Amino acid sequence: MFKGGGDAIQALLSGNAQLSSGSLPPAAQHIKAGTLRCLAVTGETRWPDLPNVPTMVESGYKDFVFATDTVLLAPSKTPPEVVKWLEVETLKVLSTPEMKDKLYKSGFQVRPKGSVDAWARVTKEIAMFKDIIEQSGMKKL
Repeated sequence: MFKGGGDAIQALLSGNAQLSSGSLPPAAQHIKAGTLRCLAVTGETRWPDLPNVPTMVESGYKDFVFATDTVLLAPSKTPPEVVKWLEVETLKVLSTPEMKDKLYKSGFQVRPKGSVDAWARVTKEIAMFKDIIEQSGMKKL
């Protein structure tokens, strides 16, 4: 177990670990230099800077998409028109080339989606993880 991605990368580079899963930005320089080999990415699509690295789905793992989504939340009593305005304005900003480029350089591939899409993902993942937990035989707390 490692405290963070940097420790995991160091373990890979030193030969103390043979496999790791983590965020791409700290590993990218090592992948490009050839000191680490990226076997697959877990997003919906290939990473633009690594066009030869397949997704997990392309590698034969059906429905294996594990991307990090960031959502904005507001108190439940926020008026719906305010929530809608915030959503529209946020999606506008996230859709600009400048913001996409800035976030991409930080390791995020921006795919702005609204609240309907975000909620669809949450409900899908609740069912998926419920099945995984039940199949694992883990005891309920």
